Amino acid sequence: MKTVGIVAEYNPFHSGHEYQISYAKKTLGADYCIVVMSGPFTQRGLPAIFDKYTRAESAIKCGADLVLELPAVYATASAEIFAEGAVKILQATGIVDTVLFGCETPDMSKIEKAADILLAEPVSYVDVLKESLANGESFPKARALALASQGITGIAEDPNNILAIEYVKAIKKYNYTLTPVGMQRLGAGYHDLDLNGVHASASGIREHIFSSSNTDFLSQIPDTLKDNYMKVFQNNCYLSPEDFSLPLLYALLTHSSFDEYSDCSKELSNKILRSVDLYESFDSFCGILKSKDIAHTRITRVLNHIMLQITKEFSEESRTLETAPYLRILSAKKTSEELFTAIKKGGYAPMVTSPKVALEQLHGIELEIFKKDLFSADLYRSILSQKTHQKLPNEFTRKFSLIS
Repeated sequence: MKTVGIVAEYNPFHSGHEYQISYAKKTLGADYCIVVMSGPFTQRGLPAIFDKYTRAESAIKCGADLVLELPAVYATASAEIFAEGAVKILQATGIVDTVLFGCETPDMSKIEKAADILLAEPVSYVDVLKESLANGESFPKARALALASQGITGIAEDPNNILAIEYVKAIKKYNYTLTPVGMQRLGAGYHDLDLNGVHASASGIREHIFSSSNTDFLSQIPDTLKDNYMKVFQNNCYLSPEDFSLPLLYALLTHSSFDEYSDCSKELSNKILRSVDLYESFDSFCGILKSKDIAHTRITRVLNHIMLQITKEFSEESRTLETAPYLRILSAKKTSEELFTAIKKGGYAPMVTSPKVALEQLHGIELEIFKKDLFSADLYRSILSQKTHQKLPNEFTRKFSLIS
C-alpha cells in the first residue's frame, strides 16, 4: 500500500491543491493520500479564511483520503517548527512512505544540500548569518545570504522552497523513513494577487474575497466545491485578520511584557509596549511594528502567539516530543477503512476522534497541546459566530466528517 503525505493549509483550497493531490495519485501512484492541515490559524500567524472543517472536507471531496490537524503550537510557528510538527505526524501514522510538496525550484539535490548545511551549521555559514543579522537583515534574508556563501543560491528566498528545505531537514534530523518528493509549483507566485491564468495563489484568492463583492475567485475553485464556496461567500462565513482586532487588543492591554511569547524578542516586546496606544486594528498595528530587520510574517506570528498565549516555554517543550502528540482526524473518505485499520495497527500516536475522550486519555505536554487546539478553535468559532450571527457547533458537538 503506497501512501503519500501532503502538508497544507488550504487557505482556501483551490485548483492548484487539487492538482497536487491528483499528482500524488496518478504520477506517484499513491493508493492513499493523507493530508496534515493547519487548524484555525496559519503559519503566517493569521486566521484561516474558512474554518478547518470546511477546508478539510474540501480536500476529501477533491481526492484526499484523510485529513489530520496540525496542532496550533506547530501550525502557527516558524517554518522549521511547522515542518517538524507536520513531518512527525506523517511519520506517526506508520504508513506514509512519501512526502510530496510543491516548491518554486524542485531541485532535490539543492534542497538536500541546503538541509544538510542547516543541520550541520558549519562555522563559515554561521559567520555570514551573524554578520548579516548584525547588518540589520531579517532572518530569512540573512539565512539566504549565508546559504549563498555555501554555494546554495536561488532557492532559499521563496516561501515554498523554504518549507521544502525544512521538510527535508526534519526527515534527516529524526532519521525518518519518509521519502521527500518535490513538485514544480505551477501558476501564480506565492504573493501574486492576480486571478488570471491557471492556479492563482491562495493569497490572491483571499485578497479578492476580502476586497470584492463579485465571485471571480470561483474560477480558481474546483467545480465540486463551487456551490459550497458560493454559499460561504454569500453568507460572509469567512474571517480576516481584521476580525480579530479586538481579541488581539485585549491581549495587548492585559500584559506588561511580551518577550515570554514565542518568536518575540525583548526589543520587539518593548516596541509593542511603546506602540500599543497607536493601535487601531490588527493590520494597521503590523504596519506600525514593521521594520527592515523584522519580517512582516514574524510580526503577525508574534501577535498571534500573544493572542493564543503560546509561550516560548510551551513551544520549546512541544518540540521535545519524539513523535506526534496525537493524530486528530478532521475528515476522511467513507471508503478509507483499510487506511484506518493500518494506522491503528502501525501508528505511533493515539488517534483522536472525540475531544472528550482525548481530554481523559492524553497527559502531560500532549494534553496541553490539545487544550491549546481547543482554545484556538473556540476563539475562531466565537469570532465567526459573532460575525455571521449564527450559533456554530463547538469542538465537542461537531464530529469529524466522513465523505462519500
